[in-house]
Amino acid sequence: MKKLISLLAALMFLPLAAQELSVMSFNIRLALDSDGENAWAHRRPDVLELLNYYEPDVLGVQEALPVQMRHLRDGLKNHSAIGVGRDDGADAGEYSAIFYNHRKFRMMASGTFWLSETPDKPSKGWDAAYNRVCSYVLLKDKKSGKKFWAFNLHLDHVGNVAREESARLVLQKIQALNTKNHPVILTGDFNLTDDTPPIKLLSENLKDTYRHCAKPPYGPSGTFTAFNTQKPAKERIDYIFTKGFGCKSHRIINDRRENLLYPSDHFPVFATLKFE
Repeated sequence: MKKLISLLAALMFLPLAAQELSVMSFNIRLALDSDGENAWAHRRPDVLELLNYYEPDVLGVQEALPVQMRHLRDGLKNHSAIGVGRDDGADAGEYSAIFYNHRKFRMMASGTFWLSETPDKPSKGWDAAYNRVCSYVLLKDKKSGKKFWAFNLHLDHVGNVAREESARLVLQKIQALNTKNHPVILTGDFNLTDDTPPIKLLSENLKDTYRHCAKPPYGPSGTFTAFNTQKPAKERIDYIFTKGFGCKSHRIINDRRENLLYPSDHFPVFATLKFE
């Protein structure tokens, strides 16, 4: 009888665990030798160690150059990646790539669009300083069969018009792609705090996990450090937005390297979600 009760308890728990997934958004800072002790060559082992420790089911990275994409692909053995370089739609320039745990999820569809007036080809939009992209993937849970969309982007750091129009475009693309009303995740470095019009627009249509979670957010209130370890991060410009998911916990990760420097100039944002 005790064995039967234990078996039933285990069976009851498994479906609940299967409904959860972890998500991370992480601007890893592009590889620049001029960053000195914060250059990618020095940070790379720490970034990979952090990612393999938290092992998010879905990971949206920003500012990943082709060489960094190769390092991430090699270092994240349980993950596959989608995305393209923003400058040619292949392997030139920064990626806003999505890594997903291929042991748990099967890719059903994927793509990339540019945050511009011509989203189907490499282009710079409105008053942006650089080409900007949003990559996306439709994933299917191998056990439950549940499907969901993940989108990942990096909004421009200069163009006010570009950021607002990009937010509108992303919402339009989500609506156009998500014809079957699957749950949605949107990760990214938005280069905006949550009191700005583009973030308010996104928050009207999606849930900011920092604001909508079962537990209060854990960690610092800001995500951008500029590698400065002497001052607290106060600007929260990195987000995880969702639709069709509940949020169990949200954390801004301020882990340091052994030399007490940060792995990147942004803190990773990590959330545990559950299907509603």
